[in-house]
Amino acid sequence: MNDDNSWEINVVGDWIYYRNESAGFKIFKIKTDGSNREMVTDDNSSFINVVDDWVYYQTWGNGKNIFKIKIDGSNRKQVNKDSSSFINVLGDLIYYANIDDGNKIYRINTDGCNREKIGDDKAFFINVIKDMIYYSNNDDGEKIYRINTDGSGHERINSNKSRGINVYEDWIYYQNPDDGEKIYKIRIDGSYNQKLNDDLSWSINLVGDWIYYRNTFDVWKTYRIRTDGTGKQRAE
Repeated sequence: MNDDNSWEINVVGDWIYYRNESAGFKIFKIKTDGSNREMVTDDNSSFINVVDDWVYYQTWGNGKNIFKIKIDGSNRKQVNKDSSSFINVLGDLIYYANIDDGNKIYRINTDGCNREKIGDDKAFFINVIKDMIYYSNNDDGEKIYRINTDGSGHERINSNKSRGINVYEDWIYYQNPDDGEKIYKIRIDGSYNQKLNDDLSWSINLVGDWIYYRNTFDVWKTYRIRTDGTGKQRAE
């Protein structure tokens, strides 16, 4: 679609929002037909979430705090003062790992009010789905855990290292470091663990029935496979 080296793609309506490595990881947007490419913010950013008319992100230049900006690039605001990662926006709440507190899970309102700690695990690759939080627990060998959004119901899902977690419907998709970062999927109840590809994969992103990932066997080019492991192709 264009020559940008794109990360953390968010598709919302007719627009694609992404971190542009070719421009110092600033946030850009482009129409799904490849037209109207423009920069949203010149902040160096990570963990993009596009919700309603706002883009939420972690900015590198301000202590890794959470910021938000309108999708037209206006009204930039700081949301918190914690060093934050693995941001998930759900309704009027932002869930994130607080780097200043050992990557424990916190949440805060999108207006910056009502900050609270949710869990005590060292959490990476957080996914918030409805009333559940899924994450890789670095206090237990990077295994997948889940808790309720109120912090209750602490439960382990699998028994191997897991990174790049994406939760979609009844499945968790992840990179398996115990098997060369290949992509696996497992049911959210911990059953039916299945390998989907043989590439050294990174930066998994699900869009519909497709899994997009960076293939380190092909100079970090973007590939995609279907959620059943078929249809592997390079994504142009």
